[in-house]
Amino acid sequence: MKVENIFYTIGVLFIISSVVYFTNEFIADLSDPVKLTLLIVAIIASAIIAELFRKVNK
Repeated sequence: MKVENIFYTIGVLFIISSVVYFTNEFIADLSDPVKLTLLIVAIIASAIIAELFRKVNK
């Protein structure tokens, strides 16, 4: 395994963990209806992206 791959993996893990942490801190201050709305939007966006990837693989 190359050293560049190890550093790349560590960098990606730090980016993901920082996004999760700051998202958790930001969402904790929101009201429940806003949290529900964001959840619904995230589910719809994930479904759209999944469909796009499915079409690319055909």
